[in-house]
Amino acid sequence: TLTKPPLWEPTLEEYFPGQRGERDETGLPKPVVLTKPTREEFLFHARRGYPIIVSDWADGMTYAGWTCKDFAEKFPFGYMKAEYIHDLPGFDRKKHDTKVIDGELRFKLGSFKPDGKTWWHNYSRPASKKYADDPLKPKRGPYVWHVKDELSAKEKRIVQQRFEAPAFLQDPLNKAKMNRSFEVWFSPGGHCGAGAHADGYCESVVSLQLRGDKRWRKMMLPKMSFLDSFDEFDGGVYTTLGFLNQEKAAVIWPPGYLHETSTLPPADGECGSALTLQYAFPQPVQFLRAFLPRLSLSAEVGQCVAMAWSGYVTFEVGGISPSSKSKKMEEQLQKIMQLVDTDADGEITVQETVAWFGHRDSLALKRLPDPEFMKHKELVISFKAEDTVAYHDMNDDMKVSRQELWDSLVQWNVVRVRVTEGLKFLNQADRQGLEALERSLDYLAQGAHRAPEVRQA
Repeated sequence: TLTKPPLWEPTLEEYFPGQRGERDETGLPKPVVLTKPTREEFLFHARRGYPIIVSDWADGMTYAGWTCKDFAEKFPFGYMKAEYIHDLPGFDRKKHDTKVIDGELRFKLGSFKPDGKTWWHNYSRPASKKYADDPLKPKRGPYVWHVKDELSAKEKRIVQQRFEAPAFLQDPLNKAKMNRSFEVWFSPGGHCGAGAHADGYCESVVSLQLRGDKRWRKMMLPKMSFLDSFDEFDGGVYTTLGFLNQEKAAVIWPPGYLHETSTLPPADGECGSALTLQYAFPQPVQFLRAFLPRLSLSAEVGQCVAMAWSGYVTFEVGGISPSSKSKKMEEQLQKIMQLVDTDADGEITVQETVAWFGHRDSLALKRLPDPEFMKHKELVISFKAEDTVAYHDMNDDMKVSRQELWDSLVQWNVVRVRVTEGLKFLNQADRQGLEALERSLDYLAQGAHRAPEVRQA
């Protein structure tokens, strides 16, 4: 039997402490706030996966307090993207030093003057016209500099050598990952930011405010079906969380969270800056487990279920494929327990998982998301083992019982088969088939407590 139906999810109030806490001036809940967290405190909240703020992340960092002008003067060779540039009246790309990267224009940090006279960091450009319906939406367009993948190796080293990791993520694996992944956002003037959207990252994201304060509105992806979804880049109004990320603070959020930003008018008139980055571990594994049904239907992060997150479920055991048959699910359970639960006590520990991940038959080191991780194999195995156990762990004892593993496996199989079968109907434009599939799954969200047989196309 199952502890919960396989498509069951907790409510936001049940899962997110912020939903039950303080509200901002617009009445929206605030995230959990940490100040000078220990590594253990950060691990606990980051694995839970709800949005959190670390109020002093940038303390002592070289880049803390840097303005847009500082970046332009130190790194004039960079080329940045100007969000909503085509909404600028009279814009003529021929008048500027530009590059086209990934099909989009980039403008040189050391020379760009939007109107031909005023430096970009002293000039406010309009945001998209479609945001005019709400005074809290951004009114001015920001810039983003993709340091991580749009500079030469030599230029990257010049920019990245000044980056420092916070005290609670000082291991070499996380330091290297953050340094390789950051990009810089520039916000001239107040009310500058990006309209509501979701990103396609399969991991947690950090936005670190270096200069100025920025208002955020966030929303967890709503429940969806194949017949009831929405545009994750629609720029709408989102009402799950509202908060101010102040200078030196960082906000961390999991995959599948829509977000909108808008800066406060800077008191000193300077152009604000922020870093966006990712760390390697911990990942928001308990959030992924809790909300896997809706995340799997996301246009942005749905692909992560198969490509990045399945190893948590299967303990990186090979030869396990999604199935609609309960007998196959039982075979998956037996296979994992036999390989990983080496003392056969019915529980999988972190130590047993570490041992298995180091075994030649394990997939743990064979499908890493980042080739650079192989430079720190022992750390990868240790951190990934902790995250994997935490994914299944429902009672915070950092062990996986046979029941916890069974619940996770059934959920994963049902979610994966639902997507596979649903896409078949979509590709055939078979609305009736989709409707029948959705109806057949209704009881799996509310009442099924045994491994189901999922309807197939």
